[in-house]
Amino acid sequence: MRSILQIISLLALIALTLPSVLFLAGRLELDMVKWLMLLATIVWFVTAALWMWKDNGDEQQETG
Repeated sequence: MRSILQIISLLALIALTLPSVLFLAGRLELDMVKWLMLLATIVWFVTAALWMWKDNGDEQQETG
């Protein structure tokens, strides 16, 4: 589960940079760039928070 969330958060970070590059190349309109980047930001915050969250009980079980 954690690796899936890591992949999704990485793809969201790529999705954050790609629209700005496409806008500079003249391939996307500004309104579409704003919506895509907003959506990618929300996805990144949700997925990154889930896989970066460490529960003390889980951490002790992994080391012990």
